[in-house]
Amino acid sequence: MSDPLQPDRLREALKQVIDPEIFENIVDLGLVYGIEVLPDQQARVTMTLTTPHCPMGPEIIENVQKVIAAEGAASVDVHIVWEPMWTPEMMTPELKAQLGIGEEEPQLEIELPPPPPPLKKKKGLLSRIFGG
Repeated sequence: MSDPLQPDRLREALKQVIDPEIFENIVDLGLVYGIEVLPDQQARVTMTLTTPHCPMGPEIIENVQKVIAAEGAASVDVHIVWEPMWTPEMMTPELKAQLGIGEEEPQLEIELPPPPPPLKKKKGLLSRIFGG
């Protein structure tokens, strides 16, 4: 008999599943919300996709099932949820740093030159004639 399934080990194994559009693993992307080990070596993965209309969703789900089955699961139930909706904030800090997400934009300090002195007001013809 194989070792009993462990959620932490399954989560680590799921790092082999790459989102084919973003080219990063689904765990670091924050797409995997939970992993349950059920009786009789069954596993349930609760996860989301980057968008509800993700064209690669079926491929990602199939890969999750293959990876978990390779770890010894007798059956794998992949439960896709949309709440909470995925956002880039769900990525690991390491992945956000690698992708340059979440870093504050550096504040540019530009020293402007002083404004030019006001132009001397031209005197009109009448003020030149009559003073003013």
